[in-house]
Amino acid sequence: MSTLHITNGHCAASTLREFLTDPVTITADVLHDGPAPRVDLEAWHAVRAKQLEPTDEAAFERTRRELARWDRMVAGAGRHDEMVLWFEHDLFDQLLLIRTLDLLGGRRSVSLICIDRFPGVERFVGLGQLNATQLASLVETRRPISDDQYALASKAWDAFRAPDPTGLADMVRRPDSMRALPFLARALRRFLEEYPSTTNGLSRTETAVLAELEAGPRSGEDVFAGTQQREEHPFMGDWGLFDVVKSLADARTPLVTIDPHDRPRDLRRHRIAITEAGRDVLAGRRDAVVLNGIDRWRGGVHLIAGGNGDRSPWRWDSLRETLV
Repeated sequence: MSTLHITNGHCAASTLREFLTDPVTITADVLHDGPAPRVDLEAWHAVRAKQLEPTDEAAFERTRRELARWDRMVAGAGRHDEMVLWFEHDLFDQLLLIRTLDLLGGRRSVSLICIDRFPGVERFVGLGQLNATQLASLVETRRPISDDQYALASKAWDAFRAPDPTGLADMVRRPDSMRALPFLARALRRFLEEYPSTTNGLSRTETAVLAELEAGPRSGEDVFAGTQQREEHPFMGDWGLFDVVKSLADARTPLVTIDPHDRPRDLRRHRIAITEAGRDVLAGRRDAVVLNGIDRWRGGVHLIAGGNGDRSPWRWDSLRETLV
């Protein structure tokens, strides 16, 4: 009997291979970042590769092929008697999960291992924390994917890719409708918090970055560690956070500074500081979108505003807990 195992990245996959004899593959696109439109697979791979590798043509082509290869593994799951999905509770994984289930299209003999905690792990962040013995103990906890789970995944994935976020916001307002995938409602709510806030035009992650710097300059490494402590369920890697920092620094009116100014991908050893404009925005005295505009994708939604008084067409209202 042949079983294909799919998980969320190379770290967990390497550990799984220590005790599994069946093939293990990954799916690890950062779906919460950049465009995720309703397009066919060929166009999808090109769009996502461009997001991940916007300037290097050779790297773009490698990434496009890798994304296509991951999807071929899912599409070719019929060659195996069973498929086991290994995911966790956070936004990164929940988006990967609903996309994978949508691609599978109701295929039978698919089971899921998905956890938000592990005995003895004080703060569970993800499967990559666990050793081979710990992961092996989860094998017998797998449960077959139900029709309700397939239906919910496809509905959520379609809403996530829609050019209008109303459907996704409606789902988040009705968490009881997402009980089939118990971690999905919380993850999608966290995704909506990445829209510009009604308070100051910042996403939740941007707000966390500026709050970490309010007391004084810090290294990129410390900023990353501090922002992750502010997350109930961390979902972002250090380079993803550093991209947020760089966007704040590169804005028309910078909200942070980076020293030195060489702008590498890795900012762990760089000195990050908040600007006066950043302090004003953090305090709600100014609005980041009105000040600097916005050109950003959230799933299938393209947020565009030019600044100079222009406002984002969609905002996250934390008091009403919805988009307005």
